[in-house]
Amino acid sequence: MSCVNCGSDRIEKGIVWGKSVESGNVGLKYKKGILAGVTQVYSDLCLDCGMILSIYIKDKTDRNWSKEAGSLGSK
Repeated sequence: MSCVNCGSDRIEKGIVWGKSVESGNVGLKYKKGILAGVTQVYSDLCLDCGMILSIYIKDKTDRNWSKEAGSLGSK
């Protein structure tokens, strides 16, 4: 994989998204019955120019994905 911005081959793959404070969740939200869940998000990053080349999940994709803004427990 090469960077589409600068052409570098120095790509760090599979970087986990997170928060600086370990409260709450970061990721794609989905509905599971009356509950909600969050699946972990990953990125591939060019180490030379800082461009994020891809954003993806490693979890199953067949979910009832939420398209509403708000915190995890909000409607």
